Amino acid sequence: MMDEKLKVYKYQDGIEIAGNRKGLRHLAEICLALSNLAETEVGTPANHYHVADYMNNAEDGSIPLVILLNNEL
Repeated sequence: MMDEKLKVYKYQDGIEIAGNRKGLRHLAEICLALSNLAETEVGTPANHYHVADYMNNAEDGSIPLVILLNNEL
């Protein structure tokens, strides 16, 4: 069975997030879960998710990434 694979890296003037199918689905699930948080959870540590190689959820050499729910945007 193939593992989830994500890699975050500098690309031209920004970043690129690359992944296999399972990795991209996992990223989508993270975003969906954050978007479904209750208003009472928005200001708590539940409002974000870290993606980084040291967290064992990104490939080695990935730039650390935080996905954050911010209702003020």
